[in-house]
Amino acid sequence: MKKNPLLEQLRRETTEEVKREVDLSFEIADRIFEILTKKNLTQRDFARMLGKSEAEISKWMRGTHNFTTKTIAKIEVILGEPIIEVTGKPTKTEIVFIHIPMNESFKFSGQRCDKRDNIPVKSDFSTSFPTYARLIPAEFLN
Repeated sequence: MKKNPLLEQLRRETTEEVKREVDLSFEIADRIFEILTKKNLTQRDFARMLGKSEAEISKWMRGTHNFTTKTIAKIEVILGEPIIEVTGKPTKTEIVFIHIPMNESFKFSGQRCDKRDNIPVKSDFSTSFPTYARLIPAEFLN
């Protein structure tokens, strides 16, 4: 089979970033198709659920649509299943704001802490709150 020299040149000049972007677009479209098939939904059903035209959904399903995170979130909610998953993400730590009035102390995890002590914080979060206010991971609270 004879190769088109112009097409081959374009392939060589395509950056890895663009190649990955195209791959992701197709993977998202494939995942949506997989969920629709599993739930016995048509593109027409999907369009109605999203309040979109069938033509627009058809374009999405070709794999060349640039999905926004807002659109992906809406699709995930409507279909009830994740479309994409972020890996390597840190565990969420719930942060609780506690106000410790001056001249009072607060006890947590068996340690006495007052306005002069630093309460252990498992976070890179830094703040310029006054010394009597602290952000504490909820796991430290009894």
